[in-house]
Amino acid sequence: MQRFLPATPLGRLVLFLVLLWFAALALTRPSKSGDFQEYALMTIALANHASPDIRPEDIAVSERLSPEIGFVEIHRQLRAGMARGDKWPFPGFVGSERGGHYAIHFLAYSALAAVPFKILDGFGSPPFKAFQFVNLAALTILVLALYRFSGSVGRTVFATLLFLLSGGLLYSNWCSPEFMTASALLAALIYTILGRPYLAALLAGVAAMQNPPLVFFSVFAPLIRIAYIRADEGLAWSAAIRHVVTRHTVFASVLQAGLAALPVVYNYHVWGVPSIIAVLSTYPPFITPARLVSFYFDLNQGMIVAFPVVMLLVVFQLFARGGRRWLPHTLLALLFSLALAIPSLSTVNWNSGASGVMRYAFWGAMPLLYLALGWMQRAPRWPLALLLAMLLVQAGMVKYARSYHHEKLGPLPLFVLEHFPALYEPEPEIFFERITGEDGSMHPDRVVAYPELRHPKKILFNVDSAAAHAALCGPDGRVAPGDARVHPLGWRYIDGPPVCAAGTPVSTKTP
Repeated sequence: MQRFLPATPLGRLVLFLVLLWFAALALTRPSKSGDFQEYALMTIALANHASPDIRPEDIAVSERLSPEIGFVEIHRQLRAGMARGDKWPFPGFVGSERGGHYAIHFLAYSALAAVPFKILDGFGSPPFKAFQFVNLAALTILVLALYRFSGSVGRTVFATLLFLLSGGLLYSNWCSPEFMTASALLAALIYTILGRPYLAALLAGVAAMQNPPLVFFSVFAPLIRIAYIRADEGLAWSAAIRHVVTRHTVFASVLQAGLAALPVVYNYHVWGVPSIIAVLSTYPPFITPARLVSFYFDLNQGMIVAFPVVMLLVVFQLFARGGRRWLPHTLLALLFSLALAIPSLSTVNWNSGASGVMRYAFWGAMPLLYLALGWMQRAPRWPLALLLAMLLVQAGMVKYARSYHHEKLGPLPLFVLEHFPALYEPEPEIFFERITGEDGSMHPDRVVAYPELRHPKKILFNVDSAAAHAALCGPDGRVAPGDARVHPLGWRYIDGPPVCAAGTPVSTKTP
């Protein structure tokens, strides 16, 4: 085998990258999942007329490229709504007071895909592979960063495979910026440690254009490097601060924050608000400790679904030799992950389209993956059998995540609900939509139960709905208050059959 490999490390690295590109482009197709229609139409618009406003001719191109039955109605409604001048012709598209209709997302990701899109379309190749080109370009930058960090092709290959098996493969062919964001953020953290603040700021800034919480990189990146230098070189805090905080570090942070601010300027220009997505799709009271736990540990879509090995490695390094010396560095990276998570908790569509792990949790886990890879890099040697076991576990998680979709409960939560229902109380939207098998089905007057209402092991209802109480306890009946926690907007779980207030019968009729 050795005779067929290039003789130099650089040659082996190039071969690895070539194999990655070939496997991605030849063996997979672009996935029209998530917010595909919005990014696709923006890309078409930018390729057609170098402007992100969606025009009838752009919809005509989209109709040609996406003739699937699921998109026919989208195109029809969008075209009709735009012709009428509707403010909201279709979800994800909003009219501007300046005229024209725009997708609610920023245009950076689509702008990167516009040139390869136009080239591929001109040659008669599948043009939506342009999104895969962008994703693979981001992955290439990450691979180069990993090689600069480790100095070893073998370690670079392992780290890349760990990234791909920790959510990367789940989103690598999506035509939306999750994969690009995760790749750019992890590469930016590594380049920060390598003392390349401007390159790190550029990568994190481009990612922040599509995912605004990444603006916190401008604050956390210098802090993480200070803590890293202090632990790695045994410096005093004052010496580490002097080493890191230079005019270059400050300018780099300003650059990253400035790039992250461009979508705000764009939103003000188009709609007169800082963020049209925040106006339409967020609700600050949803930022709760329960949602934070859901972000990391929900058995359907939490970070734990894609990153069990990484999360274990982070826990292990807290107790490893030298763990106390590295504790400030570890805590800062964990705080950065929390800073990425908390703004995401306000999203209205919590049970959104996902490939196993939710999209926010995928790129929000990059500070944890950075910690895991950094700890492994500091270790002189890891047994090959252990490394292979890690990759095998993660490959199993990829298969697991692909065994269900966001309108279905995963195998593990089904097992827990069946045998230990009191131990699993997901965010109400997750339970409601996955029990009904329908996105957007949540309504306060509806009652859902697992496995079914006649013999329930877990019930979800709204305490403010008379119809819900009646469905559970008969006409004019009320469910007894009980000690259960009430979630935002009045949702409450019951384990087992409902206990009704005195004098009201229990209904067994399915609502």
